[in-house]
Amino acid sequence: MQVWVDPEGTADINSVRQLPASAWQPVARRDASFGYSQYAYWLRVSLQNPSDEAINWVLLIGNPLLDRLDAYGLDGDRVYQAGDQRPFHQRWIDNRQLVLPFSLAAGEQRELILRMQTDGAANLSASLMSAEAFNHHEQRMLLLQGLFFGALLVMLIYNLSIFSITRDRNYLWYSLFVASFSVYQFIQLGFAFQWLWPNSLAWQQLSFPLSSGLATLFGICFTYGILDLKSQPPAYTWISRTLQGCSLLVMALALTAPYQVALFGSFALLIVCAIAGCIITALRWRAGYAQAKLFALGWSALVIASLFSVLSGTGVIANSLLTLHAQQIGSLLELVIFSIALGSRIRQAQNDYQLAQVRLFAKEHQLRMEQAKSLNLQRQINEGLEARVQERTASLEQVLNELSTANQQLAELSRRDNLTGLFNRQVLNEELERMLAQAKRSRQSIAVLMMDLDHFKQVNDRYGHLLGDACLQHAAQRMQQRMRGNDLLVRFGGEEFAVVLGDTDLFGAMDLAEQLREDLDTHPCQQHGLSISLSLSIGVYALIPDATCSREHLLQQADQALYRAKAAGRNQVIGQESNALDDA
Repeated sequence: MQVWVDPEGTADINSVRQLPASAWQPVARRDASFGYSQYAYWLRVSLQNPSDEAINWVLLIGNPLLDRLDAYGLDGDRVYQAGDQRPFHQRWIDNRQLVLPFSLAAGEQRELILRMQTDGAANLSASLMSAEAFNHHEQRMLLLQGLFFGALLVMLIYNLSIFSITRDRNYLWYSLFVASFSVYQFIQLGFAFQWLWPNSLAWQQLSFPLSSGLATLFGICFTYGILDLKSQPPAYTWISRTLQGCSLLVMALALTAPYQVALFGSFALLIVCAIAGCIITALRWRAGYAQAKLFALGWSALVIASLFSVLSGTGVIANSLLTLHAQQIGSLLELVIFSIALGSRIRQAQNDYQLAQVRLFAKEHQLRMEQAKSLNLQRQINEGLEARVQERTASLEQVLNELSTANQQLAELSRRDNLTGLFNRQVLNEELERMLAQAKRSRQSIAVLMMDLDHFKQVNDRYGHLLGDACLQHAAQRMQQRMRGNDLLVRFGGEEFAVVLGDTDLFGAMDLAEQLREDLDTHPCQQHGLSISLSLSIGVYALIPDATCSREHLLQQADQALYRAKAAGRNQVIGQESNALDDA
Protein backbone atom coordinates (compact mmCIF):
# COMPACT_ATOMS: atom_id res chain seq x y z
CA MET A 1 0.00 0.00 0.00
CA GLN A 2 1.20 3.51 -0.87
CA VAL A 3 0.04 6.90 0.42
CA TRP A 4 -0.15 10.46 -0.83
CA VAL A 5 -1.09 13.21 1.64
CA ASP A 6 -3.41 16.05 0.58
CA PRO A 7 -3.16 18.70 3.34
CA GLU A 8 -5.82 20.91 1.73
CA GLY A 9 -8.18 18.02 1.02
CA THR A 10 -9.14 19.44 -2.38
CA ALA A 11 -7.68 16.87 -4.79
CA ASP A 12 -10.05 14.69 -6.83
CA ILE A 13 -9.59 11.19 -8.21
CA ASN A 14 -8.55 12.41 -11.68
CA SER A 15 -5.71 14.55 -10.35
CA VAL A 16 -4.63 11.76 -7.99
CA ARG A 17 -4.43 9.24 -10.81
CA GLN A 18 -2.19 11.63 -12.74
CA LEU A 19 0.32 11.92 -9.90
CA PRO A 20 3.85 10.75 -10.75
CA ALA A 21 5.08 7.55 -9.16
CA SER A 22 7.54 9.54 -7.04
CA ALA A 23 4.66 11.32 -5.28
CA TRP A 24 3.50 8.10 -3.67
CA GLN A 25 5.23 6.92 -0.53
CA PRO A 26 5.07 3.40 0.93
CA VAL A 27 2.85 3.01 3.99
CA ALA A 28 5.25 2.21 6.80
CA ARG A 29 2.77 0.40 9.06
CA ARG A 30 0.26 -2.32 8.37
CA ASP A 31 -2.59 -0.48 10.10
CA ALA A 32 -2.03 2.70 7.96
CA SER A 33 -2.28 4.91 11.06
CA PHE A 34 -1.49 8.64 10.80
CA GLY A 35 -2.62 9.86 14.23
CA TYR A 36 -5.05 12.75 14.64
CA SER A 37 -5.02 14.90 11.54
CA GLN A 38 -7.65 16.52 9.32
CA TYR A 39 -5.55 15.94 6.19
CA ALA A 40 -6.95 13.83 3.37
CA TYR A 41 -4.97 10.63 2.88
CA TRP A 42 -5.04 8.92 -0.51
CA LEU A 43 -3.95 5.29 -0.48
CA ARG A 44 -3.54 2.95 -3.41
CA VAL A 45 -2.92 -0.76 -3.65
CA SER A 46 -2.60 -3.18 -6.55
CA LEU A 47 -4.80 -6.27 -6.38
CA GLN A 48 -4.36 -9.44 -8.43
CA ASN A 49 -6.25 -12.71 -8.55
CA PRO A 50 -3.66 -15.39 -9.36
CA SER A 51 -6.20 -18.25 -9.39
CA ASP A 52 -8.15 -19.68 -12.32
CA GLU A 53 -11.52 -18.75 -10.81
CA ALA A 54 -13.24 -15.51 -9.91
CA ILE A 55 -13.08 -14.66 -6.21
CA ASN A 56 -15.40 -12.46 -4.16
CA TRP A 57 -13.43 -10.34 -1.70
CA VAL A 58 -14.24 -8.06 1.21
CA LEU A 59 -12.03 -5.18 2.37
CA LEU A 60 -12.91 -4.62 6.05
CA ILE A 61 -11.99 -1.23 7.56
CA GLY A 62 -11.55 -1.76 11.30
CA ASN A 63 -12.28 1.85 12.35
CA PRO A 64 -16.04 2.39 12.86
CA LEU A 65 -15.53 6.08 13.78
CA LEU A 66 -13.87 7.03 10.47
CA ASP A 67 -15.67 10.16 9.21
CA ARG A 68 -15.34 9.74 5.45
CA LEU A 69 -13.99 7.00 3.21
CA ASP A 70 -14.15 6.97 -0.60
CA ALA A 71 -13.08 3.93 -2.63
CA TYR A 72 -12.40 3.90 -6.37
CA GLY A 73 -11.96 0.76 -8.44
CA LEU A 74 -14.26 -1.61 -6.55
CA ASP A 75 -17.08 -1.90 -9.08
CA GLY A 76 -16.37 -0.18 -12.42
CA ASP A 77 -17.00 3.57 -12.19
CA ARG A 78 -19.15 3.19 -9.09
CA VAL A 79 -17.64 5.05 -6.11
CA TYR A 80 -17.96 3.68 -2.57
CA GLN A 81 -18.73 6.54 -0.15
CA ALA A 82 -19.31 5.86 3.54
CA GLY A 83 -18.24 6.86 7.07
CA ASP A 84 -20.01 7.98 10.21
CA GLN A 85 -20.41 11.48 8.74
CA ARG A 86 -22.48 10.13 5.87
CA PRO A 87 -25.94 8.56 6.17
CA PHE A 88 -25.78 4.90 7.04
CA HIS A 89 -27.97 3.82 4.11
CA GLN A 90 -25.19 4.84 1.67
CA ARG A 91 -23.12 1.83 2.70
CA TRP A 92 -23.12 -1.06 0.24
CA ILE A 93 -23.41 -3.54 3.10
CA ASP A 94 -25.36 -2.82 6.31
CA ASN A 95 -22.64 -3.27 8.89
CA ARG A 96 -21.33 -1.31 11.87
CA GLN A 97 -17.92 -1.25 10.19
CA LEU A 98 -16.98 -0.11 6.70
CA VAL A 99 -17.24 -3.18 4.46
CA LEU A 100 -16.07 -2.84 0.84
CA PRO A 101 -17.09 -5.82 -1.38
CA PHE A 102 -15.58 -6.47 -4.79
CA SER A 103 -14.87 -9.32 -7.18
CA LEU A 104 -11.74 -10.18 -9.16
CA ALA A 105 -11.99 -12.32 -12.27
CA ALA A 106 -9.46 -15.07 -12.89
CA GLY A 107 -6.05 -13.50 -13.50
CA GLU A 108 -7.47 -9.97 -13.16
CA GLN A 109 -5.24 -7.17 -11.83
CA ARG A 110 -6.78 -3.98 -10.54
CA GLU A 111 -5.69 -0.80 -8.79
CA LEU A 112 -7.75 0.24 -5.75
CA ILE A 113 -7.57 3.86 -4.53
CA LEU A 114 -8.93 4.95 -1.13
CA ARG A 115 -9.47 8.47 0.23
CA MET A 116 -9.61 8.76 4.03
CA GLN A 117 -10.39 11.96 5.95
CA THR A 118 -11.56 12.25 9.56
CA ASP A 119 -11.49 14.51 12.59
CA GLY A 120 -10.69 11.53 14.81
CA ALA A 121 -7.97 8.91 14.60
CA ALA A 122 -6.83 8.61 10.97
CA ASN A 123 -6.15 4.90 10.86
CA LEU A 124 -7.39 2.42 8.29
CA SER A 125 -6.62 -0.90 9.99
CA ALA A 126 -7.80 -2.72 6.87
CA SER A 127 -8.16 -6.48 6.46
CA LEU A 128 -8.63 -8.22 3.11
CA MET A 129 -10.52 -11.51 3.24
CA SER A 130 -12.81 -13.64 1.16
CA ALA A 131 -16.57 -13.14 1.49
CA GLU A 132 -16.89 -16.53 3.20
CA ALA A 133 -14.12 -15.74 5.67
CA PHE A 134 -15.77 -12.37 6.42
CA ASN A 135 -19.09 -14.06 7.24
CA HIS A 136 -17.38 -16.42 9.70
CA HIS A 137 -15.43 -13.52 11.21
CA GLU A 138 -18.56 -11.40 11.61
CA GLN A 139 -20.54 -14.19 13.26
CA ARG A 140 -17.72 -14.79 15.72
CA MET A 141 -17.39 -11.09 16.56
CA LEU A 142 -21.15 -10.62 17.02
CA LEU A 143 -21.21 -13.55 19.43
CA LEU A 144 -18.39 -12.03 21.49
CA GLN A 145 -19.99 -8.57 21.43
CA GLY A 146 -23.31 -10.09 22.52
CA LEU A 147 -21.60 -11.78 25.45
CA PHE A 148 -19.84 -8.52 26.37
CA PHE A 149 -22.93 -6.31 26.36
CA GLY A 150 -24.92 -9.09 28.01
CA ALA A 151 -22.40 -9.10 30.87
CA LEU A 152 -22.75 -5.31 31.17
CA LEU A 153 -26.54 -5.62 31.30
CA VAL A 154 -26.34 -8.28 34.00
CA MET A 155 -24.01 -6.09 36.11
CA LEU A 156 -26.34 -3.11 35.63
CA ILE A 157 -29.45 -5.02 36.76
CA TYR A 158 -27.55 -6.66 39.61
CA ASN A 159 -26.26 -3.41 41.10
CA LEU A 160 -29.55 -1.56 40.58
CA SER A 161 -31.26 -4.35 42.50
CA ILE A 162 -28.80 -3.99 45.38
CA PHE A 163 -29.33 -0.20 45.35
CA SER A 164 -33.10 -0.61 45.52
CA ILE A 165 -32.66 -2.82 48.60
CA THR A 166 -29.83 -1.08 50.48
CA ARG A 167 -30.27 2.52 49.21
CA ASP A 168 -26.47 2.74 49.16
CA ARG A 169 -25.62 5.45 46.58
CA ASN A 170 -22.39 3.75 45.66
CA TYR A 171 -24.41 1.07 43.89
CA LEU A 172 -26.37 3.78 42.05
CA TRP A 173 -23.19 5.54 40.89
CA TYR A 174 -21.74 2.24 39.81
CA SER A 175 -24.92 1.34 37.90
CA LEU A 176 -24.85 4.70 36.11
CA PHE A 177 -21.17 4.20 35.31
CA VAL A 178 -21.89 0.76 33.81
CA ALA A 179 -24.78 2.20 31.77
CA SER A 180 -22.80 5.18 30.41
CA PHE A 181 -19.76 3.02 29.70
CA SER A 182 -22.00 0.60 27.80
CA VAL A 183 -23.27 3.48 25.66
CA TYR A 184 -19.68 4.65 25.10
CA GLN A 185 -18.67 1.18 23.88
CA PHE A 186 -21.84 0.89 21.78
CA ILE A 187 -20.82 4.12 20.00
CA GLN A 188 -17.12 3.26 19.66
CA LEU A 189 -17.84 -0.11 18.05
CA GLY A 190 -20.28 1.37 15.52
CA PHE A 191 -23.47 -0.30 16.82
CA ALA A 192 -25.08 3.00 17.84
CA PHE A 193 -24.72 4.52 14.37
CA GLN A 194 -26.12 1.37 12.77
CA TRP A 195 -29.13 0.81 15.05
CA LEU A 196 -29.89 4.00 17.01
CA TRP A 197 -29.21 7.12 14.88
CA PRO A 198 -28.15 6.10 11.33
CA ASN A 199 -29.02 9.53 9.90
CA SER A 200 -28.06 11.81 12.81
CA LEU A 201 -24.54 12.73 11.70
CA ALA A 202 -24.02 15.67 14.06
CA TRP A 203 -25.16 13.64 17.06
CA GLN A 204 -22.93 10.74 16.02
CA GLN A 205 -19.93 13.12 16.01
CA LEU A 206 -20.53 14.60 19.45
CA SER A 207 -21.89 11.47 21.14
CA PHE A 208 -18.45 9.83 21.49
CA PRO A 209 -16.72 12.50 23.66
CA LEU A 210 -20.06 13.18 25.39
CA SER A 211 -20.47 9.56 26.49
CA SER A 212 -16.79 9.45 27.49
CA GLY A 213 -17.22 12.48 29.73
CA LEU A 214 -20.44 11.07 31.21
CA ALA A 215 -18.80 7.71 32.03
CA THR A 216 -15.85 9.55 33.60
CA LEU A 217 -18.21 11.68 35.73
CA PHE A 218 -20.04 8.68 37.20
CA GLY A 219 -16.71 6.88 37.62
CA ILE A 220 -15.45 9.79 39.77
CA CYS A 221 -18.64 9.75 41.86
CA PHE A 222 -18.28 6.01 42.41
CA THR A 223 -14.60 6.35 43.33
CA TYR A 224 -15.41 9.12 45.80
CA GLY A 225 -17.92 6.89 47.59
CA ILE A 226 -16.20 3.51 47.44
CA LEU A 227 -12.93 4.91 48.86
CA ASP A 228 -14.88 6.83 51.55
CA LEU A 229 -13.12 10.10 50.66
CA LYS A 230 -15.81 12.17 52.38
CA SER A 231 -14.40 11.18 55.77
CA GLN A 232 -10.84 11.99 54.74
CA PRO A 233 -8.99 15.37 54.64
CA PRO A 234 -10.72 18.11 52.55
CA ALA A 235 -8.07 17.86 49.79
CA TYR A 236 -9.64 14.59 48.60
CA THR A 237 -13.07 16.21 48.26
CA TRP A 238 -11.60 19.24 46.49
CA ILE A 239 -9.81 17.06 43.94
CA SER A 240 -12.95 14.99 43.32
CA ARG A 241 -15.13 18.08 42.81
CA THR A 242 -12.55 19.57 40.43
CA LEU A 243 -12.46 16.42 38.32
CA GLN A 244 -16.25 16.31 38.27
CA GLY A 245 -16.26 19.89 36.99
CA CYS A 246 -13.75 18.94 34.29
CA SER A 247 -16.03 16.08 33.24
CA LEU A 248 -18.94 18.50 32.88
CA LEU A 249 -16.65 20.82 30.89
CA VAL A 250 -15.75 17.97 28.49
CA MET A 251 -19.46 17.25 28.03
CA ALA A 252 -20.09 20.93 27.31
CA LEU A 253 -17.22 20.95 24.79
CA ALA A 254 -18.75 17.92 23.10
CA LEU A 255 -21.98 19.87 22.59
CA THR A 256 -20.47 23.21 21.54
CA ALA A 257 -16.80 22.94 20.53
CA PRO A 258 -15.15 21.33 17.47
CA TYR A 259 -14.90 17.55 17.60
CA GLN A 260 -11.11 17.37 18.01
CA VAL A 261 -11.17 19.85 20.92
CA ALA A 262 -13.76 17.76 22.75
CA LEU A 263 -11.95 14.52 21.87
CA PHE A 264 -8.56 15.68 23.13
CA GLY A 265 -10.29 17.12 26.18
CA SER A 266 -11.76 13.70 26.98
CA PHE A 267 -8.34 12.08 26.50
CA ALA A 268 -6.68 14.65 28.80
CA LEU A 269 -9.41 14.11 31.40
CA LEU A 270 -8.87 10.36 31.22
CA ILE A 271 -5.12 10.73 31.78
CA VAL A 272 -5.58 13.16 34.71
CA CYS A 273 -8.21 10.93 36.32
CA ALA A 274 -5.96 7.91 35.88
CA ILE A 275 -3.06 9.64 37.63
CA ALA A 276 -5.23 11.08 40.40
CA GLY A 277 -7.04 7.76 40.89
CA CYS A 278 -3.78 5.83 41.20
CA ILE A 279 -2.35 8.28 43.74
CA ILE A 280 -5.51 8.47 45.87
CA THR A 281 -6.03 4.70 45.78
CA ALA A 282 -2.40 4.12 46.81
CA LEU A 283 -2.76 6.55 49.71
CA ARG A 284 -5.98 4.92 50.91
CA TRP A 285 -4.37 1.49 50.55
CA ARG A 286 -1.39 2.68 52.56
CA ALA A 287 -3.74 4.04 55.21
CA GLY A 288 -5.15 0.53 55.66
CA TYR A 289 -8.47 0.92 53.87
CA ALA A 290 -9.27 -2.69 52.92
CA GLN A 291 -11.47 -2.01 49.87
CA ALA A 292 -8.74 0.08 48.24
CA LYS A 293 -6.90 -3.14 47.35
CA LEU A 294 -9.63 -4.51 45.12
CA PHE A 295 -10.39 -1.06 43.78
CA ALA A 296 -6.74 -0.54 42.79
CA LEU A 297 -6.72 -3.81 40.88
CA GLY A 298 -9.93 -3.05 38.98
CA TRP A 299 -8.95 0.57 38.36
CA SER A 300 -5.57 -0.48 36.93
CA ALA A 301 -7.20 -2.93 34.49
CA LEU A 302 -9.52 -0.24 33.07
CA VAL A 303 -6.89 2.52 32.99
CA ILE A 304 -4.28 0.39 31.22
CA ALA A 305 -6.85 -0.79 28.68
CA SER A 306 -8.06 2.78 28.07
CA LEU A 307 -4.50 4.04 27.58
CA PHE A 308 -3.96 1.31 24.99
CA SER A 309 -7.04 2.57 23.13
CA VAL A 310 -5.88 6.22 23.29
CA LEU A 311 -2.33 5.42 22.19
CA SER A 312 -3.55 3.36 19.22
CA GLY A 313 -5.65 6.33 18.08
CA THR A 314 -2.69 8.70 18.24
CA GLY A 315 -0.58 6.25 16.22
CA VAL A 316 1.95 5.58 19.01
CA ILE A 317 1.12 1.88 18.92
CA ALA A 318 -0.30 -0.13 16.05
CA ASN A 319 -4.05 -0.31 15.70
CA SER A 320 -5.35 -3.89 15.82
CA LEU A 321 -8.23 -6.04 17.06
CA LEU A 322 -6.53 -6.10 20.48
CA THR A 323 -6.28 -2.30 20.79
CA LEU A 324 -9.79 -1.84 19.36
CA HIS A 325 -11.28 -4.13 22.02
CA ALA A 326 -8.76 -3.39 24.80
CA GLN A 327 -11.28 -1.30 26.74
CA GLN A 328 -13.83 -4.10 26.53
CA ILE A 329 -11.38 -6.60 27.99
CA GLY A 330 -10.24 -4.17 30.69
CA SER A 331 -13.81 -3.17 31.52
CA LEU A 332 -14.90 -6.78 32.01
CA LEU A 333 -12.05 -7.31 34.46
CA GLU A 334 -12.88 -4.03 36.16
CA LEU A 335 -16.60 -4.85 36.38
CA VAL A 336 -15.95 -8.20 38.02
CA ILE A 337 -13.42 -6.79 40.49
CA PHE A 338 -15.57 -3.75 41.38
CA SER A 339 -18.58 -6.02 41.90
CA ILE A 340 -16.51 -8.07 44.32
CA ALA A 341 -15.49 -4.83 46.07
CA LEU A 342 -19.12 -3.74 46.33
CA GLY A 343 -20.09 -7.16 47.60
CA SER A 344 -17.41 -6.90 50.25
CA ARG A 345 -19.11 -3.70 51.48
CA ILE A 346 -22.22 -5.68 52.24
CA ARG A 347 -20.18 -8.32 53.96
CA GLN A 348 -18.31 -5.65 55.90
CA ALA A 349 -21.57 -4.04 56.98
CA GLN A 350 -22.82 -7.39 58.18
CA ASN A 351 -19.58 -7.96 60.07
CA ASP A 352 -19.88 -4.55 61.73
CA TYR A 353 -23.43 -5.33 62.79
CA GLN A 354 -22.45 -8.65 64.23
CA LEU A 355 -19.47 -7.07 65.99
CA ALA A 356 -21.76 -4.50 67.61
CA GLN A 357 -23.92 -7.29 68.97
CA VAL A 358 -20.90 -9.13 70.28
CA ARG A 359 -19.70 -6.01 72.12
CA LEU A 360 -23.01 -5.83 74.00
CA PHE A 361 -22.18 -9.17 75.52
CA ALA A 362 -18.41 -8.62 75.76
CA LYS A 363 -18.03 -10.18 79.17
CA GLU A 364 -20.00 -13.30 78.27
CA HIS A 365 -18.49 -13.83 74.81
CA GLN A 366 -14.95 -12.53 75.16
CA LEU A 367 -13.43 -15.78 73.93
CA ARG A 368 -15.66 -15.78 70.83
CA MET A 369 -14.62 -12.20 70.01
CA GLU A 370 -10.94 -13.11 70.19
CA GLN A 371 -11.50 -15.99 67.83
CA ALA A 372 -13.38 -13.74 65.38
CA LYS A 373 -10.55 -11.18 65.42
CA SER A 374 -7.99 -13.91 64.76
CA LEU A 375 -10.00 -15.18 61.79
CA ASN A 376 -10.45 -11.67 60.42
CA LEU A 377 -6.70 -11.01 60.66
CA GLN A 378 -5.94 -14.27 58.86
CA ARG A 379 -8.40 -13.33 56.09
CA GLN A 380 -6.77 -9.91 55.62
CA ILE A 381 -3.32 -11.51 55.44
CA ASN A 382 -4.56 -13.97 52.81
CA GLU A 383 -6.12 -11.18 50.75
CA GLY A 384 -2.88 -9.19 50.84
CA LEU A 385 -0.84 -12.20 49.77
CA GLU A 386 -3.23 -12.94 46.89
CA ALA A 387 -3.09 -9.34 45.69
CA ARG A 388 0.72 -9.31 45.75
CA VAL A 389 0.89 -12.63 43.88
CA GLN A 390 -1.45 -11.27 41.21
CA GLU A 391 0.63 -8.10 40.89
CA ARG A 392 3.89 -10.04 40.55
CA THR A 393 2.31 -12.36 37.97
CA ALA A 394 1.03 -9.40 35.95
CA SER A 395 4.44 -7.70 36.07
CA LEU A 396 6.19 -10.88 34.93
CA GLU A 397 3.75 -11.32 32.02
CA GLN A 398 4.32 -7.70 30.96
CA VAL A 399 8.11 -8.13 31.01
CA LEU A 400 7.84 -11.34 28.97
CA ASN A 401 5.60 -9.64 26.42
CA GLU A 402 8.01 -6.71 26.09
CA LEU A 403 10.94 -9.11 25.68
CA SER A 404 9.08 -11.05 22.97
CA THR A 405 8.30 -7.83 21.10
CA ALA A 406 11.94 -6.70 21.30
CA ASN A 407 13.14 -10.06 19.98
CA GLN A 408 10.76 -9.83 17.03
CA GLN A 409 12.00 -6.32 16.23
CA LEU A 410 15.64 -7.43 16.42
CA ALA A 411 14.91 -10.38 14.14
CA GLU A 412 13.35 -8.07 11.56
CA LEU A 413 16.26 -5.59 11.76
CA SER A 414 18.75 -8.41 11.15
CA ARG A 415 17.04 -9.13 7.84
CA ARG A 416 17.22 -5.57 6.55
CA ASP A 417 20.02 -3.51 5.04
CA ASN A 418 20.54 -0.49 7.32
CA LEU A 419 21.16 1.98 4.49
CA THR A 420 18.52 1.13 1.86
CA GLY A 421 15.93 -0.67 3.97
CA LEU A 422 15.95 -3.56 1.48
CA PHE A 423 16.33 -7.18 2.49
CA ASN A 424 19.95 -8.28 2.90
CA ARG A 425 21.94 -11.18 1.51
CA GLN A 426 20.89 -13.50 4.32
CA VAL A 427 17.24 -13.15 3.22
CA LEU A 428 18.31 -13.74 -0.40
CA ASN A 429 19.89 -17.06 0.56
CA GLU A 430 16.82 -18.19 2.51
CA GLU A 431 14.14 -17.02 0.07
CA LEU A 432 15.98 -18.13 -3.07
CA GLU A 433 16.17 -21.68 -1.69
CA ARG A 434 12.43 -21.62 -1.01
CA MET A 435 11.47 -20.12 -4.38
CA LEU A 436 13.78 -22.55 -6.23
CA ALA A 437 12.19 -25.53 -4.46
CA GLN A 438 8.74 -24.22 -5.38
CA ALA A 439 9.78 -23.79 -9.03
CA LYS A 440 11.08 -27.37 -9.10
CA ARG A 441 7.79 -28.73 -7.77
CA SER A 442 5.58 -26.70 -10.11
CA ARG A 443 7.95 -26.93 -13.15
CA GLN A 444 7.73 -23.19 -13.58
CA SER A 445 10.42 -20.81 -14.68
CA ILE A 446 12.48 -18.79 -12.18
CA ALA A 447 14.65 -15.81 -13.03
CA VAL A 448 17.50 -14.01 -11.23
CA LEU A 449 18.69 -10.45 -11.97
CA MET A 450 22.14 -9.28 -10.85
CA MET A 451 22.46 -5.49 -11.03
CA ASP A 452 25.42 -3.17 -10.54
CA LEU A 453 25.54 0.65 -10.47
CA ASP A 454 27.99 1.70 -13.19
CA HIS A 455 31.13 3.62 -12.19
CA PHE A 456 29.82 4.06 -8.64
CA LYS A 457 33.32 4.52 -7.26
CA GLN A 458 33.58 7.69 -9.34
CA VAL A 459 30.38 8.95 -7.70
CA ASN A 460 31.86 8.41 -4.23
CA ASP A 461 35.18 10.00 -5.27
CA ARG A 462 33.54 13.02 -6.84
CA TYR A 463 30.64 13.73 -4.47
CA GLY A 464 31.68 12.00 -1.26
CA HIS A 465 30.31 8.95 0.52
CA LEU A 466 27.30 10.74 2.04
CA LEU A 467 25.94 11.61 -1.40
CA GLY A 468 26.96 8.15 -2.53
CA ASP A 469 24.76 6.67 0.18
CA ALA A 470 21.91 8.93 -0.94
CA CYS A 471 22.36 7.62 -4.49
CA LEU A 472 22.15 4.02 -3.22
CA GLN A 473 18.94 4.87 -1.36
CA HIS A 474 17.54 6.59 -4.46
CA ALA A 475 18.35 3.58 -6.66
CA ALA A 476 16.79 1.18 -4.14
CA GLN A 477 13.58 3.23 -4.01
CA ARG A 478 13.31 3.38 -7.81
CA MET A 479 13.77 -0.39 -8.06
CA GLN A 480 11.31 -1.13 -5.26
CA GLN A 481 8.54 0.74 -7.07
CA ARG A 482 8.81 -1.66 -10.02
CA MET A 483 8.60 -4.82 -7.95
CA ARG A 484 5.53 -7.03 -7.75
CA GLY A 485 4.19 -8.30 -4.48
CA ASN A 486 5.91 -11.68 -4.75
CA ASP A 487 9.21 -10.40 -6.19
CA LEU A 488 12.30 -10.34 -3.95
CA LEU A 489 14.65 -7.33 -4.13
CA VAL A 490 17.81 -7.38 -1.97
CA ARG A 491 21.00 -5.41 -1.59
CA PHE A 492 23.65 -7.96 -2.58
CA GLY A 493 26.60 -5.89 -1.41
CA GLY A 494 28.19 -2.49 -2.07
CA GLU A 495 26.49 -1.08 -5.17
CA GLU A 496 25.17 -4.49 -6.26
CA PHE A 497 21.52 -5.54 -6.06
CA ALA A 498 19.75 -8.80 -6.85
CA VAL A 499 16.15 -9.65 -7.81
CA VAL A 500 14.47 -13.08 -7.75
CA LEU A 501 11.34 -13.47 -9.90
CA GLY A 502 9.08 -16.47 -9.44
CA ASP A 503 7.04 -17.88 -12.34
CA THR A 504 8.89 -15.60 -14.81
CA ASP A 505 10.61 -16.61 -18.04
CA LEU A 506 13.57 -14.90 -19.72
CA PHE A 507 11.33 -12.62 -21.77
CA GLY A 508 9.46 -11.33 -18.71
CA ALA A 509 12.66 -10.96 -16.71
CA MET A 510 14.40 -9.06 -19.54
CA ASP A 511 11.39 -6.77 -19.83
CA LEU A 512 11.47 -5.94 -16.11
CA ALA A 513 15.26 -5.49 -16.20
CA GLU A 514 14.97 -3.05 -19.09
CA GLN A 515 12.29 -1.12 -17.19
CA LEU A 516 14.59 -0.88 -14.16
CA ARG A 517 17.51 0.27 -16.29
CA GLU A 518 15.49 2.90 -18.19
CA ASP A 519 13.78 4.14 -15.01
CA LEU A 520 17.08 4.78 -13.19
CA ASP A 521 18.69 6.20 -16.34
CA THR A 522 15.90 8.76 -16.72
CA HIS A 523 15.57 9.64 -13.02
CA PRO A 524 18.87 10.99 -11.65
CA CYS A 525 19.38 11.39 -7.91
CA GLN A 526 18.51 14.91 -6.74
CA GLN A 527 20.48 15.93 -3.64
CA HIS A 528 21.49 19.40 -2.35
CA GLY A 529 20.81 20.99 -5.72
CA LEU A 530 22.87 18.36 -7.56
CA SER A 531 21.54 16.03 -10.24
CA ILE A 532 23.61 12.85 -10.15
CA SER A 533 23.09 10.56 -13.13
CA LEU A 534 23.11 6.84 -12.44
CA SER A 535 22.96 3.79 -14.70
CA LEU A 536 22.59 0.06 -14.25
CA SER A 537 24.28 -2.93 -15.81
CA ILE A 538 22.01 -5.96 -15.44
CA GLY A 539 22.64 -9.65 -15.98
CA VAL A 540 19.57 -11.87 -16.33
CA TYR A 541 19.41 -15.65 -16.02
CA ALA A 542 16.20 -17.71 -16.27
CA LEU A 543 15.39 -21.40 -16.46
CA ILE A 544 12.94 -24.12 -15.53
CA PRO A 545 15.05 -25.85 -12.86
CA ASP A 546 15.58 -29.56 -12.66
CA ALA A 547 16.37 -31.56 -9.54
CA THR A 548 20.12 -30.79 -9.75
CA CYS A 549 19.78 -27.02 -10.04
CA SER A 550 21.13 -25.13 -7.03
CA ARG A 551 20.99 -21.63 -5.61
CA GLU A 552 24.71 -21.12 -6.27
CA HIS A 553 24.20 -22.05 -9.94
CA LEU A 554 21.49 -19.38 -10.38
CA LEU A 555 23.58 -16.65 -8.77
CA GLN A 556 26.73 -17.64 -10.67
CA GLN A 557 25.01 -17.63 -14.08
CA ALA A 558 23.30 -14.29 -13.39
CA ASP A 559 26.63 -12.86 -12.21
CA GLN A 560 28.35 -14.01 -15.42
CA ALA A 561 25.62 -12.32 -17.46
CA LEU A 562 26.24 -9.16 -15.42
CA TYR A 563 29.95 -9.23 -16.24
CA ARG A 564 29.14 -9.56 -19.93
CA ALA A 565 26.85 -6.55 -19.68
CA LYS A 566 29.63 -4.51 -18.05
CA ALA A 567 32.18 -5.72 -20.59
CA ALA A 568 29.82 -4.76 -23.43
CA GLY A 569 29.84 -1.11 -22.38
CA ARG A 570 27.65 -0.94 -19.22
CA ASN A 571 24.15 0.59 -18.91
CA GLN A 572 22.56 -2.37 -20.66
CA VAL A 573 20.81 -5.66 -20.02
CA ILE A 574 22.21 -9.02 -21.10
CA GLY A 575 20.20 -12.17 -20.52
CA GLN A 576 21.06 -15.81 -20.46
CA GLU A 577 18.59 -18.66 -20.57
CA SER A 578 19.41 -22.25 -19.60
CA ASN A 579 19.28 -24.99 -22.22
CA ALA A 580 16.83 -26.70 -19.91
CA LEU A 581 14.23 -24.17 -21.04
CA ASP A 582 14.67 -25.18 -24.66
CA ASP A 583 14.43 -28.86 -23.75
CA ALA A 584 11.23 -28.15 -21.83
